[in-house]
Amino acid sequence: MTREKRFSKNVWSIMMVLSIIFIIWTLFVISRGTEILPTAFKLAGSPQLTEDFEERALAFINMSMLKPLWEEIWIGIFGLLIAFGLKRMKRYAWTLGLFWGIMMITNGAIQGGYEVFILGWSKVCLQTYIFLVLGVIALASLLIGRKGFS
Repeated sequence: MTREKRFSKNVWSIMMVLSIIFIIWTLFVISRGTEILPTAFKLAGSPQLTEDFEERALAFINMSMLKPLWEEIWIGIFGLLIAFGLKRMKRYAWTLGLFWGIMMITNGAIQGGYEVFILGWSKVCLQTYIFLVLGVIALASLLIGRKGFS
């Protein structure tokens, strides 16, 4: 058995780990609702304090900051489904995984560009790096193992 075929049989585990990392990252690291807004103010260089907001307005802002995280959980679940398809060596799963990796890289690049060039932040948030790194790893591993799916 060639090295590429062996790698193709195990590429599902890489996708599984990446998806689990993404879900755990979303649930336990960036979903700390009361810390998202102050961190964003800090990155933006704003002196605004969350204590200056009326309580109900702050609750709404925190909810609106947390809502996109549900979409990230779905991205992670989609990655898990792709991993199970890769385990069964389904060609469609390889194609979906390829798009998953491209989607992650694209989202990270757009988000990072928006933060630096449009918002004028001095650096991008950590979430941007997570999108880019996980997307690059997924894309690279799928491209290395592509011969097993053709």
